[in-house]
Amino acid sequence: MPEDRNPGESGRTASGMLRRVTGRAGGFLLPDSRAGRTLVVGSFVDALGTGMFMSSATLYFVGVVGIAADRIAWASTLAGALALLAPVPLGRLADRFGPGRFYMVLLILRGLGYACYAFTTQFAPYLVLTMALTALDRASTPIQQAVVTVAVDGNDGTRTMASIRAVRNIGFTVGILLAGGVFAADSRPAFTALFLGNGLSFLVIAFTVRLALSRVAGQGARPPESAAGTELGASPVPSGGVRSPFRDGWFMLFTLANGILSLYDTVLLVLLPVWVMQYTDIPSAVVPLLMVVNTVLTVGLQIVIARHVDEPATAVRFLVVSGVLLAVSCGFFALAQGTTNTVLAVAMVLVATVVLTVAENLQSVAAWELSAVLAPKAARARYLGAFSLAFTGQKVIGPSLLVIALLPAGLLAWPLLATAFGCAAAVSGTSARRALAARVGQPPAVLPSPVAESPVEQT
Repeated sequence: MPEDRNPGESGRTASGMLRRVTGRAGGFLLPDSRAGRTLVVGSFVDALGTGMFMSSATLYFVGVVGIAADRIAWASTLAGALALLAPVPLGRLADRFGPGRFYMVLLILRGLGYACYAFTTQFAPYLVLTMALTALDRASTPIQQAVVTVAVDGNDGTRTMASIRAVRNIGFTVGILLAGGVFAADSRPAFTALFLGNGLSFLVIAFTVRLALSRVAGQGARPPESAAGTELGASPVPSGGVRSPFRDGWFMLFTLANGILSLYDTVLLVLLPVWVMQYTDIPSAVVPLLMVVNTVLTVGLQIVIARHVDEPATAVRFLVVSGVLLAVSCGFFALAQGTTNTVLAVAMVLVATVVLTVAENLQSVAAWELSAVLAPKAARARYLGAFSLAFTGQKVIGPSLLVIALLPAGLLAWPLLATAFGCAAAVSGTSARRALAARVGQPPAVLPSPVAESPVEQT
């Protein structure tokens, strides 16, 4: 007969088990450095507010305010096109004033802008707000990466970026679920509170950035800058300044190739649903399940892969492998389209989604590492802004290219797309090696991670 337990003792045991489980989960998801963990917490708050806003804004402005749906869509398209190049000039300002300080200014401006949606009742101010905020949003991502390179030591920078992406997936999902309460309330004050809360969240994020950078400054553990004022091992910055990233041939070729690899995003979010509904006998209900598989795998894979990127040479190999896997996923999509057995088709699509997800995470982690290495310290935000154009560009061009031009080719579409991925993998690997060699005149295997040599930014 089992021994009776004291209820208080059982409660303490359960509480201890919960702390151990959450501690292990936090240890897996969060980076090692305190500054990195602080930035990840801020990113979770960001994603939480963004998930709530994105899932409710269109419903509010169409169903409550009364703006026509086609005008909302037109505003989004126009804002996206006009904001495409915003990361480059804003990145230049970030390099001039310091990425940490400038990023906090962007966060405050974004917070004010998103809060203003609560008081917007006409299309004209909605359009102005959408255009301004889209430009600020586009510029914030590469500048955030520049902040990470300043705030986080060593290879933990790539781990921090992976953690940020992982917790963003979680925060965005939680935000969408919380927005369901606003839908249920179906009242204007509830939407107003949501928009104001999203605006306030940016102030919280700005505080976490300030806290992370102040912790790094207080540690004073970074190696000082060399006499030339450059990173250890990097070429001295010319007296006339750093050249534009658009004049850096190998870097731009590397950027273009990564833009093609980044088409995995359009394949998953745009091409896959259309293809399932119009070109296969697979039930449409499978599509949301595939999205869940991708999201869940991404949360874990980002962290695991980032732990193994300890030098640029490894990142180059991961980048090439990602292109090969993307081509392989196209093969499984073709098999699914070619079979008349629905169960087999669903199985092939599931395998294709898993392979594509692995490739997606390999590519994103490798791209973070290499783009940071290749960006000169004096122009890091500007270079990262230029590099981000590849991903945002495929979001603009990708849907038309893949759905309108490629899908009508039938089964031939998949080998064509696989060839594009394979070529992009080869070009990205070659251009990255050449750009790395030109960057510091050393083989990629011995290049230091840029975040290990960045001086502490005083904010």
